[in-house]
Amino acid sequence: MSVAVLVCHLILSAGYAIARDQKARDPDGGSWASAEIHLLTLILGVLLVMPLLLWAGMRVLGERDNYLLIMFGSLVWLLGAGYNLDHLEYTPGAHLPVPLLVGMVAVGALLAPASRLFR
Repeated sequence: MSVAVLVCHLILSAGYAIARDQKARDPDGGSWASAEIHLLTLILGVLLVMPLLLWAGMRVLGERDNYLLIMFGSLVWLLGAGYNLDHLEYTPGAHLPVPLLVGMVAVGALLAPASRLFR
């Protein structure tokens, strides 16, 4: 879970930094590149990468049937990261709040053993 959180956080931070740079280069808003980068960052950093990395991590560790971890871990990431995107999007050098990142790792640690109960 911690690797998935780290990768998604890096995708969001880098994507929004690139989008801010594009916006600074063209302040008139004539370029659609900034909007495309925003959308791609949102889709990758919030929606697609988290469930994929959670599934891949469990497969690498030899775990099976961890659907509870994948579904609820992704949902918590969607809500937590989605709520804090404005801060990350508009503030240069900003990061997601540390309590969110630590909470995500804690949720993963709690959900991994719980998902074995529903096999």
